[in-house]
Amino acid sequence: MRVRRGVDEDTVRFFVWSVWSFFQSSTKQEPEVGTPYLFETFEHDDYTGIIAMLGARKGTVHFTMSREMVDAILQRQGAAQSDRIEDDEQLEERRKDYMRVMTKIVASNVRNYLCEPFLVSVPVVATVKGEKLRRPKASHGIIFPVNWAGYRSHLVLSLGGDLVENGGGK
Repeated sequence: MRVRRGVDEDTVRFFVWSVWSFFQSSTKQEPEVGTPYLFETFEHDDYTGIIAMLGARKGTVHFTMSREMVDAILQRQGAAQSDRIEDDEQLEERRKDYMRVMTKIVASNVRNYLCEPFLVSVPVVATVKGEKLRRPKASHGIIFPVNWAGYRSHLVLSLGGDLVENGGGK
């Protein structure tokens, strides 16, 4: 049995696939995932879905996007409901609901995929545009730009922990 530091490529690939799959199924349009890059700090967009993980793989997963992008997705999904009139408060709640659903689905996919003794927090949605996310010590910070219909969002992975090859956590 061999122990490695950090996060394996298959796990990272699965997070990316999970976000890609959610966009494709919820909007019927494939997003483009850009070249990943490392980060020390990162500035959030308007809406951020957050998952915290504990166990063999500790860290956080953020998915952040602009208000304009959320609105474009909601408009695409709600084309059949276009006669429904919403006030600003109702629209804001729909934006947050969309981010909650997306984050819950990604968290559920990750929990099912990893099949390890670990915990995934209840997903949280934050509206913290401009706030900086600092990568926790002992974790690897990777950002994946995700483009959809001319809008850009970001999948931000800040994960650490020892990985034991041939299964099982430490």
